[in-house]
Amino acid sequence: MESARILVAMSNKSSNNKLKIVLNAVGYQIVDQADDANDALRKLNNLKPDLAVMEYDLSPQNIIEVAKIAVEDKLSDVILIASSEQKGSLEYLKSEYDIVVIAKPLHKETFLSTVDLVIKNRKKILALEKEIEELKEAIETRKEIEQAKGLLMKNLNLTEEEAFRMIQKQSMNRGIKMKEIARAIILTYNL
Repeated sequence: MESARILVAMSNKSSNNKLKIVLNAVGYQIVDQADDANDALRKLNNLKPDLAVMEYDLSPQNIIEVAKIAVEDKLSDVILIASSEQKGSLEYLKSEYDIVVIAKPLHKETFLSTVDLVIKNRKKILALEKEIEELKEAIETRKEIEQAKGLLMKNLNLTEEEAFRMIQKQSMNRGIKMKEIARAIILTYNL
């Protein structure tokens, strides 16, 4: 397993240390610990861990706001630990913000399974987001190359194949991406 980076934020130092031991034992890397919500937010911003395991009762700031910021700003995924009584009123966090809420007392196997699942889902989502960005970039490149080909065909009376080959050759000769050559052609003919 690739070592995921985790921030642990509990109000009690003993609880912080217990979670650290449990998570370290299965190969997770604890990047830091926090004992209040402000410290947790500061460390989330600076460290950008894969996961933040935070206690609902952290003060002085509202930990739900910290958790929302972490998820919305893509700083980290969040597991929020709450009492059994609190858990029911926090269930909306899962559907609205993808914040996982688990109840105390923690059972080691259930807790570790939850951590593992959250981290695996985060990795899948990040990979899909990266793939989407690459596909968007490829589509944009293709559009620009098509537009440049059209301009070359119109202005230089080239066939589509000749126009493409011209862009490709310029790209290879200059060591510049075809997209950049296409942009230059578009700028030249659209002035």
